[in-house]
Amino acid sequence: MLINKAKKDYTTSEKLFEYDSDYYWDIICFHCQQCIEKYLKAFLMYNNIIFPKTHDLEFLMGLCLPTDDHFKNFDFTEFADFGVEIRYDDVPTTINDTKKVLETAKTVMDYVESCIEI
Repeated sequence: MLINKAKKDYTTSEKLFEYDSDYYWDIICFHCQQCIEKYLKAFLMYNNIIFPKTHDLEFLMGLCLPTDDHFKNFDFTEFADFGVEIRYDDVPTTINDTKKVLETAKTVMDYVESCIEI
């Protein structure tokens, strides 16, 4: 269930990115953050790790690390405001932010899918 929703978040981001417009950057960043969040939660669920309701990617990654230290290779600090704040406040985003979060979301997707049975 989470994986399917995460894939929809990523596909939405890819499609909006095709418009090549700064009008969509914050929306793309939000959906990519949501994609990453859902993949981290799917990994945790697969490994029977209990987690609280949170949008904090760094916190979720910290819960993944004891099971798989490969997660130390991810850096989500730049995406902290993309989970909630970006939906309500004017969080400045750039094309570089947008490209980076798209790339990171794809990398997380590929990695988590290689770790769990889908």
